[in-house]
Amino acid sequence: MILVVGATGTNGREVATRLAAAGQKIRALVQRPDKAANLLGPDVELVQGDLNDPASLEAALKGVDKAFIVAAVDQRATIWYRNFFEAAKTVGTGHIVKFSAMGAGSGNAELLRQHGDSDQYLQASGLPYTILRPNSFYQNLLWSAGTIKEQEAFYLPIGDAKQSLVDVRDIAAVAVAVLTGKGHEGRIYEITGPESLSYYEVADKLSKVLGKPVKYVDVPPAAAKEGMLKTGMPEWNAIAVTELYGVFATGLASPTTDTVGKITGKRPISFEQFVRDFAGQFR
Repeated sequence: MILVVGATGTNGREVATRLAAAGQKIRALVQRPDKAANLLGPDVELVQGDLNDPASLEAALKGVDKAFIVAAVDQRATIWYRNFFEAAKTVGTGHIVKFSAMGAGSGNAELLRQHGDSDQYLQASGLPYTILRPNSFYQNLLWSAGTIKEQEAFYLPIGDAKQSLVDVRDIAAVAVAVLTGKGHEGRIYEITGPESLSYYEVADKLSKVLGKPVKYVDVPPAAAKEGMLKTGMPEWNAIAVTELYGVFATGLASPTTDTVGKITGKRPISFEQFVRDFAGQFR
């Protein structure tokens, strides 16, 4: 039995779906089972729990051999991870796979500090672990699908820095291989796409695949933050994401790795392929 925490989010849902498709018995920890009915399947069990409630975590972990955890972007995330690791220690979970971030513990960004702190806590816990550190994912560009449709433009405060963006499907493929394979304990895997692109190059590839001009507009960090607040994003989250963009703008997230190929045996999905697969959302 594999427990998936965060199974209703972008990455957790993909991991849960792929595990179930591979015939693995999974248990998905959700706050509202009635909101997660589309996760149900013959090998999927929903269990109610809350990362703020250690007792519910211990109950969810009973009978589980391995667990995958990804927490939402939130100022309480470090506490949530610690609660989960302590519950796993109490129950004696055999292997924890944690979703982290490329650059965890480095850079002037709260989200990277959170991941760095919680990664270190897991490493010191005595639990068998694997830490996945993906770069930012292609699917985040779907947040800009509206302006790409209506204005043929998208707006980010990253200048001309390059970034080795990665597809969520590749991240999940690595996670599933780690959860169902052997020899991954004690390892940290940085996960990137096959190439490092500036957002000007991203715009060129969007234009090519969509058959219409798409422009990347570099904006000041304050403008990016204001735009996120106008969409209803909580202020803490908007500040944290703006800080992360500032790290990306330094080029820290530009290196590529061969993790996807080594772990899954398949070539990572290119950005152009991602656009082809999701073209309907951008047109």
